[in-house]
Amino acid sequence: MVARDLVKTYRLGGSVIGALQGVSVEVARGEYLAVTGASGSGKSTFMNLIGALDTPTSGSLQ
Repeated sequence: MVARDLVKTYRLGGSVIGALQGVSVEVARGEYLAVTGASGSGKSTFMNLIGALDTPTSGSLQ
């Protein structure tokens, strides 16, 4: 899995909320990845993107 410059924003009323900004990672077949961080840091958003449950605002996933 290769993620390059992932960005995810949400609109909330007249505001734009930045959930992810420029995340890049490469995980080879057979490797493991642990995603950790504080509450609200974008972990679930990232997992939703790589799991194809959501689409990035910009960037690429392969």
